[in-house]
Amino acid sequence: MNIDAAEQLSYAMRNTEAREHFLSFNAPSQLLDWSFLAIEAIMITGALLALIHALRIRKQSPSALYTFIGIFLFGLVMDIASYYTLVSFWHGEFSVMLVWNRLPLYIAMLYPALLYHSYMTIRRYDFAPITEAVCTAFYCGTLYLIFDNLGPSLNWWTWNREVIYNQPFLNSVPLTSYHWMFLFSGAIAYCLRKFAWDAVAQNNLRKARIGVACMPLLTIVLGCVLFIPYDVFLFVVKDTIYIAALIHAISFFAAGYWFLLQYRKPAQPRDNLLMFFPIMWVVGLLYLYIAKFDMLWSVTPDGMNAQGLAVGNLFAVVFAMITGAAITLLSHPRSAP
Repeated sequence: MNIDAAEQLSYAMRNTEAREHFLSFNAPSQLLDWSFLAIEAIMITGALLALIHALRIRKQSPSALYTFIGIFLFGLVMDIASYYTLVSFWHGEFSVMLVWNRLPLYIAMLYPALLYHSYMTIRRYDFAPITEAVCTAFYCGTLYLIFDNLGPSLNWWTWNREVIYNQPFLNSVPLTSYHWMFLFSGAIAYCLRKFAWDAVAQNNLRKARIGVACMPLLTIVLGCVLFIPYDVFLFVVKDTIYIAALIHAISFFAAGYWFLLQYRKPAQPRDNLLMFFPIMWVVGLLYLYIAKFDMLWSVTPDGMNAQGLAVGNLFAVVFAMITGAAITLLSHPRSAP
């Protein structure tokens, strides 16, 4: 960790006592900023809504509950593994900290909150498995972009700017972070379709349960395979980082274009419970952008705010908010055709 990065970290990462316990708590007054509580509330609410939705329809099929469990397991394994294999970023201190002060509870809730709602929204179209995975990747990647730009600007976490796998940076966000959520949300969508949905439809519950239990491994393996073209130009071939960036741009916008080509009005009636969180996500983060206007717009010529933190790409955020809200509304028509 370099000195500049250490200075940007919240004091939690130097909290020796908290790092000696798997679980630790912090009073709201101990946190750096009220926005920490706001994002915790948004994320935990999203995870609870996802669980309620999965439980509500479990009598029709266990697939939604399997989806929730598979996503939750993947999130835990993915985050904990990354903390011990990569020095990519450091979280600030939140109300509830896990894994010896490395993992805020709200980050563990991110996966069921965002991935569940993203996948189940695209699931309404009953696309073919690959199309479903591609469209989930675009939708989830779009919603995640909003959060990915806001977090570093408000000191929710800070990126390690020295390691090669975080290059190149686009304002406050490594391109790898965008590409990771894009590819891995698509990977888990494909695995969920095959095991949580198709296997259940075939009445092969043993295959479904094994697949859900192995969801972290299946998703990570498939995600890493999909990452190979990007990694080749980032790590193997010298001075071709721009090609890695081009790979992400082409694949991301091609996925969005594919959604437009495949779009048809869902046959299912509007699901208000499923629809609520994606709208809450866009509106809630929009409120944070407005409330923190002084930190996000008052920047120096080198793109830093008054706290010395890099500010995200606000134009990309506006695009993501509009696109994410549009897909959400299109996926929940007022009445069935």
